[in-house]
Amino acid sequence: MERKRAVMLTAIASLIWGTSFPGVKWGLGYAGNDFLFLWLRFLVASAVTLSIVVAMKKFQLRLLRRPELWAVGGLNTAGFSAQYVGLNYTTASKTALLIDINVVAVAIISYFVFAERLGRRQSVGVAAGLIGVVLLTGEGGVSWSESEFVGDITVFLAGWLWAFFIVMNKKLLTRHNAIELSTGAIVTSMVWLLLPLGLVAATGADLTIEPRGWASIVYLGIFCTSIATLLWAMGLQGVSATSSATIMLLEIITAIAISIALLEESLRAVALVGASFVLVAIYLVSSGERRTDLASVTHT
Repeated sequence: MERKRAVMLTAIASLIWGTSFPGVKWGLGYAGNDFLFLWLRFLVASAVTLSIVVAMKKFQLRLLRRPELWAVGGLNTAGFSAQYVGLNYTTASKTALLIDINVVAVAIISYFVFAERLGRRQSVGVAAGLIGVVLLTGEGGVSWSESEFVGDITVFLAGWLWAFFIVMNKKLLTRHNAIELSTGAIVTSMVWLLLPLGLVAATGADLTIEPRGWASIVYLGIFCTSIATLLWAMGLQGVSATSSATIMLLEIITAIAISIALLEESLRAVALVGASFVLVAIYLVSSGERRTDLASVTHT
């Protein structure tokens, strides 16, 4: 029963995270500045998450003095910043695919950082992932000047930043549990985001947000950042990282389905083939992980 409950929590978290990509794409259309939108999302998430974990006695505020949690938050902030900037130029469906390829990036980084040997499945997965990225970003031929290609590369960079985020989390799991790490990442990211927000505010950027933008911020902060992350962290206590990473494929499917249905996005034939390669790559790499590895990145 405990495993079934953990699988259910992980699946629900994945489905909620799948709504975040189209949710951000939609919400940014009603916000004057990306970083204000992002900071407000994390401000809401920090208030909700701290209220929950402190009440549950799962987190102590003194943990925020730990420098490693601020390092985790810094990487998380960089990843989200790249995602938000890139989403201005590319689609939510492609963003979900190019970011969740971080599972493949983790395998590559771990090979060099931890000298972890890549198994046959993982090696095939890495190759499939690289092919998928080329097909997704190329879609039959693009030039470096095209804005969508720039957006693709930016969100792909976000995936790599979160890959380093995952690797750091893997090391910190010996000292902290998943709830502590996730909470720390949310709260410290909110503080880190004050730096780019201050810079853009000083340049006279548009800091207005329309009512629909506020609705998106509240939804993303409460559900996609706070609740989904806590559900994932609790689920990870009852399933292996391999199972969790595989279940997380629901996130991509959800994001693509909503993006096509509500945002009227579409994937060209070449991109569809690339998407298939990415999904296969994520499955092969995650199914080849050891049980002690951390699951797919938490989209806090």
